[in-house]
Amino acid sequence: MARSKSKHIRLKNRRQTQFKQRMKRRKAEAKTAGSAARKPRPARKPAAPAAPAPAAAPPPPAHTAGDQAT
Repeated sequence: MARSKSKHIRLKNRRQTQFKQRMKRRKAEAKTAGSAARKPRPARKPAAPAAPAPAAAPPPPAHTAGDQAT
């Protein structure tokens, strides 16, 4: 059987207030405990050595006075 509208509203409000109180408590706990309560983060692995850069392409041949196209 379906709930009446008023019961829906009351249930929704009750769940919302409980959730807000729960979040408030969690926030306060985290604040008082500080960073000591948190797990230390695992040490990061050293970065892999960078791959060698690809060889640069040879520069284009320099233009001489006799090469110029008209």
